[in-house]
Amino acid sequence: MLSRKTPIKRSAFKKKARKKRAWQDKSMLEACRGQACFLAIPGVCCGDWTTCVPAHRNEGKGLGMKTPDALTVPACFTCHTEYDQGKRFTRDEKRAMWDAAYESWSAYRDSACGTARI
Repeated sequence: MLSRKTPIKRSAFKKKARKKRAWQDKSMLEACRGQACFLAIPGVCCGDWTTCVPAHRNEGKGLGMKTPDALTVPACFTCHTEYDQGKRFTRDEKRAMWDAAYESWSAYRDSACGTARI
């Protein structure tokens, strides 16, 4: 029986680079970091800007399909949770809130960051 006295070094194996997907854009996600909550759902927004993360649009995605990172808006934890899983508003009301937030965010993002995509 063959036996190895020294273990195989894991660093000897090459790691594959992650495949870049068409919908991925790290600069769009980074632009949301440290921003105010643009979603600002009335009666929900906590005003804690340290919890702001990119909130993707909740349409145009499905099995094996993702929403592009360019379609994000900075949202605080409570607004993001209400937008994704909340029951206070109808789907159409949520879409209208997201569309209004995206309109103001994209104008701000493009002027401040110089990142016009869509």
